[in-house]
Order: sequence, then structure tokens, then C-alpha cells
Amino acid sequence: MVTHAIADREAPPHRGGFLKSIAFHSNLAQSSKYRADIDGLRAIAVLSVVFFHAKILQCKGGYVGVDVFFVISGYLVTSLIVKDVTEGKFSFVTFYERRVRRIFPALFAVLFFCVLAGCLIFAPEELGIFGKTLTATTFFASNIEFWRHSSGLGYFNRTSEFQVLLHTWSLSVEEQFYLVFPTVLLVLSRWAKKRINLCILILAVMSFGLSLWATAHRPFAAFYLSVPRAWELLTGALLATGFVPSLRSRVVRELAGLAGLSMIVAAVFTLTAATPFPGYAALLPCLGTGLIIWAGEQGDSTTKLALSFRPLVFIGVISYSLYLWHWPLLVFSRYFFLKADDLTGGETAVVLASSGILAFLSFEFVERPFRGSASRFTRRQVFTLGLAASAASVVIGSAVYLSHGLPQRYGKLTRQVIEENMNRRQDYDDRCANWLTDVHKMADIQFCAVGNQSSKKIMFWGDSHVGQLLPVVRTMYAGGDLKGEGALFAIEAGCLPAEHLNSLGGYHCDSFAKLAMARAEETDIDTVFIAFNTWWTTHGDAVCASVDGRCTKTLSPEESGQLFLKDLADEVSALRSAGKRVIICLPFPMYDKSIPELEMRNAVFGRFGLVGHATDVTSPAMSEDIRTTAIGAGARVFDPRAILCPGGKCITQVGGVSVYADNHHLAGSEVGIFRESLAQVLR
Repeated sequence: MVTHAIADREAPPHRGGFLKSIAFHSNLAQSSKYRADIDGLRAIAVLSVVFFHAKILQCKGGYVGVDVFFVISGYLVTSLIVKDVTEGKFSFVTFYERRVRRIFPALFAVLFFCVLAGCLIFAPEELGIFGKTLTATTFFASNIEFWRHSSGLGYFNRTSEFQVLLHTWSLSVEEQFYLVFPTVLLVLSRWAKKRINLCILILAVMSFGLSLWATAHRPFAAFYLSVPRAWELLTGALLATGFVPSLRSRVVRELAGLAGLSMIVAAVFTLTAATPFPGYAALLPCLGTGLIIWAGEQGDSTTKLALSFRPLVFIGVISYSLYLWHWPLLVFSRYFFLKADDLTGGETAVVLASSGILAFLSFEFVERPFRGSASRFTRRQVFTLGLAASAASVVIGSAVYLSHGLPQRYGKLTRQVIEENMNRRQDYDDRCANWLTDVHKMADIQFCAVGNQSSKKIMFWGDSHVGQLLPVVRTMYAGGDLKGEGALFAIEAGCLPAEHLNSLGGYHCDSFAKLAMARAEETDIDTVFIAFNTWWTTHGDAVCASVDGRCTKTLSPEESGQLFLKDLADEVSALRSAGKRVIICLPFPMYDKSIPELEMRNAVFGRFGLVGHATDVTSPAMSEDIRTTAIGAGARVFDPRAILCPGGKCITQVGGVSVYADNHHLAGSEVGIFRESLAQVLR
């Protein structure tokens, strides 16, 4: 998710060991050129990212920590290269040795931990995906892998929250940059020495221009790939090469430092996942970081002193390890606890505390032994160990991927249960669903027809919860249960069937509802069956009141529920006045966990007594309000719980195999259990 800026300066001998680290000292503190405020700035960046990933403190733009790190990295690494080139001692071997010492130890410690945890926790399919990304990460190409397989979902989609190595994309961006930039800088120093700043500026402007274009036209490429991101590292490089003069005035330093910090804070708390990024929005954290670095070069300022606060500096010192550890721990925790929603506050606190502890131990006992002139590891040993770790990682990743997730880890019965539950996740046909953001006329809607369309028809209208009934309706028609009547499905996924409500996902739910209502009122429709998911009426900031597709007010759960019930009552009354039979389906049970995922987990961990259970999160009060509203307006009611929850206990699995495709859609092969009850209510 984020990158980590690399301070490649040689560290002085480390004395004091464990106690020295506890005292919040950096191992670079004895250097005359060490800047504690940059470590403090690292802390601000990594904490922003951690809080963003953990979804706490409203850091909805905390992902901009990546940009802060890019600028810091460009500044520090370029400073080293320029110093060595000026002194005539630059060496590619030495440069890449530093990077191996800095990057590899902690990275491979985390990667091999992820291998062990993944083999223990992941089902074969997830482990196979992990193996592929592990191989890509080893070659510092995971950003390309995630870009190629973004599938229109991108970095901010919930699916990405279960990619355990997603955060390594930024390390790949940095290493790809540093494969090229030292050569560019060396060539410029020899052939365009007086124009180095101008050349770097031109490269930065070209990269920024590409970033602007790609953000608008190829947003996933703009986010993941190194060329549209290069301008951020080049911003730091320009500071290192003296593109701007030093600030000698304390007043100007104060203003620059405070402005820079304000820009970063504004980005963290005002940007969101919906903000086109990087693009223009990335200027806030990048220029803010540049101002702070610039302001701190030639003297003190309030911002510099604040960022030099020892506990903050300590977090900055361990920030690389903290970055590496926190995301896998969050992912494995979400996966292990099968959270359809987020971790609880207590679970999040445990994960973050564990991340901090592991980050400190990783820094002290994994990173530090390889760092600085006091390291006992020679250059030959460093490259040998780095090559061996890389080879082992590639072999493991390839073996896991090619074996489709090492299914041999489990016995035959467990493998069978896992395979059947994996198949359940694909056992849902949404080809008839409309995912429309622009609805103006009837022709914009895809209606799915079942059976004879020349006679009277039953119209099934709603969201994906009515769509899941399509297989059983086809079976009923083929079996004569519909008495020759055809069926017509009008499905707008993610939308309530309400003419004055819209989801905040960009869909024209209200326009679709008006057109669907007009279709239902036509003479060839004699029965209208309406089903929907009530999630939208129980979560804040999910629904808005709307007029012609335009949101006029974001609604609270209570407000959206009231407006929906009013729209539903009006629709039923209008349809009844037009002589239609109307059937309202009460909400299907909805759970806090994906049932197939739960049953796979139970198949793996049940032998240890670790059996999980899903909790029904459907609102009984809302279900009762819908029943009352429907009956009051003249509709009949169909209650799926009469079949799914005999005796009040809901069925989620049979023999360890889920009857659901996720946490609220029934598997297509299982909806046949409604055949008799649906036939009865439709007759």
C-alpha cells in the first residue's frame, strides 16, 4: 500500500543495543548530517497509512503517506549519489549493496512469515494467488502484477483488502526507479553537469503530465506504475541537487514548515478513496513534504522541532518494518476472523500493538545487523544471502502457484469440502443484473425473459436479491408451476426499488425504479414480485434522497428507512390500483461472514476446536415494518425465512457445504428449496 523512503547513509557503530533503541535513538543520530525531523516526518507518513488501513481516526486520505515517502526517498538517495559522484567514488556495486542491506532483510523476514501464515490460514485458491504475488514481489514487480489484475476494482476495493502482499507495490515502484535513476544522474553529471537541475525538472514535468493524463484515462496504471509516479521521487531529487536555494530566514522557514505540514494533514483528512489519484491531488502531500525538507535544511523551525520529538522519531526509525508488518497482520486477521465488515476496535488494537512490537523486533534484530559500517556481514555475504533468499522465495512462490495452492496440505475429505465451498462462491448468475449509472429510457434497461412472453407475465423487480431467484423461476416455468405464464426480470444491482432514493455508488437507482414501475404498469403484467436487500437502509452514508438521479441529501439509516417504506407503499398502492397482484418479499437473512469462507475455515480449523459461526445481521424491526407496510398497501407477503429458518434456526450449510454464494446471496443450485413456496404464493 505505501512505500518506505530509504535513508542509505552509512550508520555509525551501534552501541547500547536494546536499551539504545528503547531510548528512541536513531542509529544515524551520531552523524553530523542526520536530521531527526525527517524520521519524524516518516512517522507521520507511516502512521497515516497504518490508520488508513486500520480504518481509524478518519484518516480517509492516509494512503498519501506513500507520496510522502517517495519524496523523502528521492531526497535522501539522491543526496548520497550526488555526494559520491562529487567525491569521485560512486560505485554501482556499493549503491546496490546499500539497498540490499536496507531492503532485503526485513522484507524477506515478512515474506517468509507470510508463507508460513498463508499455508496455515489460506484456502488453496487464495494461497495460489499469494504464490503468484510472492514471485512478483521477489522481482520487485508486484506493482505491475496488481495493475494487470486490478480488473476494474483497483487499490481501494474491498477485494484488495485480502491481498496480503498488496502493500509491496510501492517498494516495487522505488526499486524500478532506482534501477534507472543512478545511471541517469551519473550521465548527467558527466555530460550536462551545469544542467542537471534543468534535466531533472524536465523529467519530473513529463512524469507529472503523464500522471495527470493517466489519472483521467488509465487510473489504475497511474496509481501502480513507476513512470507516472517518478515525479514524486524526482521532487525529492530536485531538493537534493540544490534546485531551490536554502532558506536562511527563520521567518520563511517557519512559514514553509507550517505550510508543508498543513498540506500533508489536509491531504490525510480531506482526500478519500473516491478522489482521483495521484493526479493533481498528489501535489498536496508531495509539495508539503518538499516544503518541510526544504525548511529544515539550514536551521531550526517550530515544525522541525515538533517532528524531532523523540517518540515520533523512534516510530520513524522503525517505520520500514512497521509498514511491512502491519498490512499482512491486518489481512490475516480479517481472513482468519472472516470479517465481511471491519475488525472490531479491540481486534484492531491487538493487531496494531502486535505490528508495533514486531516492527521493533524486526528493526533491532533483523534490519540493524545488516546496516552500517559496523555490520559483521561482508559485501559478498550480503549479496549471497540476498540471492539465496530471492531464489528460495521464487521457488516457493512458483511451487505454490503451480500446485494451485498446495491442496495436499489437507486430507481427502477436507479437500472435498473446501473445493465444494470454493465452487459455491461462483454458483451465482448475475448476467441479468444491470449495473447502470446512466438510465434515461426503457431501452437502457436489460430485462431478462423466462418462458412465453406473449401471454400474461409475472414481473420480478428489485436488486440482486430478486435476481438470485432466476434459476428457480426457470425451473418452475419448465415444470408448469407458473401455469404457462412467462416471467420478466428487472434487476438493478445495488439499488432499492424506490423512486426517490439513490445509492451513493453512482447508480441511477431512482431513474431505474421509475422506468421499472412504468413497465410493471403495462397491461401484459398481471403480477409483480418485489424483493430487495435492506442493507442500504441500515448503514449511514449509503443512501441519499434524489431527484432525477441527483442526490439532494445524504440520509441517515432512519431517514432512508422511512423514505423507502413510503416509496414502497406508494408503489404497491399504484400497482394495486392498476389491477396488479403485488407480492413483497421480506428480507433474506444476511450474515456478518461469507458462508463459503466460513465453512472452508471450519473444515481446516475444526479439528482444533476452532469452529466459527455466522451471525444474522438482518434487522428484525425493518422486516416487520416492511411486512406491515406491504399488507397495509394491499400486497401479499413472501417470507423466505419460513423455508430457510425452520423452527427459528436458519440453515447456512449442509454437511459443511454452504448453501450461500457469499454472505447474503443463495447459491444458484440451492434456490430450488423455494420452488413449492413460491409456486403457492404466485398462484
